[in-house]
Amino acid sequence: LGVAMGFIALSYLLESSSMVVMLRIFDVKLDKFYLLKVGFVSSVLSNLIALPASLALRLLVLERHGVTYSQTVGSSMLLSYFKNVVCYILIPISLVYVMFSYPLAFGGIAVMALIIVILLIVIGIATVIIFNERVRTIVLRILGRIWHFFTHKHIEKSLSNFGNAITQGFTKLKQRRKLGLLLTGLVIGDVAAMITGLFFCFKALGILVHTGVLITGFNFGITLTVISLIPGDMGVQEVSIAGILAIFGVPFSQGVLGSILFRVLYYFIPFVLSLGFYWSLLRATRKKLD
Repeated sequence: LGVAMGFIALSYLLESSSMVVMLRIFDVKLDKFYLLKVGFVSSVLSNLIALPASLALRLLVLERHGVTYSQTVGSSMLLSYFKNVVCYILIPISLVYVMFSYPLAFGGIAVMALIIVILLIVIGIATVIIFNERVRTIVLRILGRIWHFFTHKHIEKSLSNFGNAITQGFTKLKQRRKLGLLLTGLVIGDVAAMITGLFFCFKALGILVHTGVLITGFNFGITLTVISLIPGDMGVQEVSIAGILAIFGVPFSQGVLGSILFRVLYYFIPFVLSLGFYWSLLRATRKKLD
C-alpha cells in the first residue's frame, strides 16, 4: 500500500511539474514553487471534479499575478490534450498485447482490431484539429454556429480567443524544443506512475493482474469518464475498470475493490492534503486584490 501511495505522490509531482514547464513555455515567469502549489491543487480539482474546475482555479489565482487569459487557457488545454493522447495511445498498444497474450476467439480478435482502428482514427482526427490552424478554425466556427442555434448566444469571440491561445502555444513549443521534450517526459512519467500506483493497489489486495490487461482496463475507464455526466465520475471509472478486467478473468468484485482503493488513494487523500494549499492560494490572491 505504501508503494502505491509513493507512485501516486510521484504522479502528482510530475503532473504539477508539467504544468510549471507548460507555463514556462508560455512565458510565465512566476516562482516555480508557487506554480507547483497551483499545479497540485488544480490537478486535484481536475481529477476529483473536472477540468473546468481546475481551469477556473488557475484563472483566479494566476490572473492576479499578470498571467493572461490566453496563457492560462492555452497552457491548460494543451497539457490536457497531451496527457489524454498518451492515455489513449496506450489503449491500442495494450489491446495488441492482449490479442497476442490471451486465447481469444476470432470474434474477439475482430472486435479488438475494430476498436484499435477506431481509436487510431479518432486520435488522428483530434491531432489534425489541434495541430492544423485552418482545420481548427473551421471546427470552432461550426461549434459556434451549433451553440448559437441551440442557445441563441454568440460565443465566437471566446472560441476565437481559445483558438488563438492554442496557436500561441504551438508557436512557443516550436521555439522551445528542449522544454517540449522535458514536458513530454513529465507527461509520460505521470501516466506511468499513475498506472503503476493502480497496479500496486491491486497487489496490496492480493489481486494479480497482467500489465496489458490493467492498462486496457485503466484507459477504458479514463475514456468513459470523459463522456460521463456524473460529477467526479463517481462509480463510472470503478465499474469500467472492473468490467474490462472481468472480461479477462479477474472477478468483478475484486476489480471494484481495487478500483475503489485507487480512488481513495489517488482522489480523496490528495484532496484532503490540498486543502491547506488551496486556502494559502486564496489568501495570497486576496492580498493581491487588496
